Amino acid sequence: MGLRKHNNRKTTRVATPVSEDEATNGHFVYELHNTFTGGTEQQRREVRLSFFVWNINELDIINQRFSVRFNLYASWEEDTQNLVEKMKKLLEKQEKSFEKEESFKKEMLPWDPQLRFTNLFEEDDTDKEEWYRVFAVNNDVSASYDVSLKPCDIENYEGDKVIVMQCKRIKGIFHEGYEMNDFPFDYQHLHIGVTSRWDHTKVALSFDKEKPTQISSQSFISQTFELKAPRLLSYRNDWDEDSLPLLSKAAESATGARYCRAYLALTVQRKPNFVLWNVMAIMTLVGFLSFATYALPPEDLGDRQAAVFTLVLTTVAFKFVTTTMMPEISHLTLVDVVIYSCMFLQALMMICIYISANLSDAYYFDVASAILLFSGWLATLFWFVWKGFSYSGMRKDYIAQCKEKFEIMTGDEKEKMTYEYGRVSNPPTVEHIRIGCDKRVS
Repeated sequence: MGLRKHNNRKTTRVATPVSEDEATNGHFVYELHNTFTGGTEQQRREVRLSFFVWNINELDIINQRFSVRFNLYASWEEDTQNLVEKMKKLLEKQEKSFEKEESFKKEMLPWDPQLRFTNLFEEDDTDKEEWYRVFAVNNDVSASYDVSLKPCDIENYEGDKVIVMQCKRIKGIFHEGYEMNDFPFDYQHLHIGVTSRWDHTKVALSFDKEKPTQISSQSFISQTFELKAPRLLSYRNDWDEDSLPLLSKAAESATGARYCRAYLALTVQRKPNFVLWNVMAIMTLVGFLSFATYALPPEDLGDRQAAVFTLVLTTVAFKFVTTTMMPEISHLTLVDVVIYSCMFLQALMMICIYISANLSDAYYFDVASAILLFSGWLATLFWFVWKGFSYSGMRKDYIAQCKEKFEIMTGDEKEKMTYEYGRVSNPPTVEHIRIGCDKRVS
């Protein structure tokens, strides 16, 4: 945008290019809105998505996958005349009439959103199903599902527009990069990513406010996780800078096209008691029992070393237990810090008892080293407890925010849900976000 008037003064915006790697969801949201209001309204379609989740199972943390069964509903407006003409040509070719058709079929429709999933690993075709519905458009509301139409109704329908709904039943395995930094006080978003084979100048994806996303109350049964309110991530709904990208990169397409994306982020929260009782409680005891070596005389170096080595092997065994609970990650979790601290404690203890065995009067050195090591171990445990309460509090607040946003989207106040995660109350303008423009000169 070059010049704009403000109090009889001209302001020039100097473009400083922002690469795709540097661009955030804020840039993407602005670009999507700018595309919609930049003269392509007649060309671009808004496809509204809705989910009904039947089952969530097989959370494979190690392989970073999950299995889910759901219905996907995709709705868009269609010109009645285009639909009637397409149906007439098809029925004439098949020598059929409108009255004999009981339901709509894919070949009757003049347009297809060509939706696909961004992170689908494997689909179960045995449970796959697809059907279509058409609804009358209410003059007061752009999207309404009060009046369902049959093929026999279309020929005499007087409205200019109808709403076409594509319905799919999907069962599949999806990829998910689990975040384990806060383990065992973590929560996970299980994303189902949707995009279209039409680029973002032709199709934009958002979530349907008239047909809210729902999750079956019996959809998730787990002893280690509990299901919480999901997030509906799209450029018109809930998004933030850290969420998955709402627009693909041009480099990801052979033609340089960019595609709009939307995500259903199912939220599951880990129940930490299993890890706390079966790993952390025992590791705490192992750490304290390591100090039993100081009950042996300093000159009994062999017995002291044997006691420490036995507990080191116990610590290593518990480290292997925790690896079965997590994928291969490059960072330490809270549990890892405690386990490695215990190993470090035992290593220092081994050095101290070796020094004591070579001192003529080892009593004071033994007492001093035991006090220092015991203080360090207590500090590690207090740190873990503090971090645990801190992460639990932050998780509780975040889950509450997710629930509030989801209830707004699915309740009576759903119209208030706009860009709150994006930290702006209105659709982004040049003053808020502008790709390639981050400096203004008056």
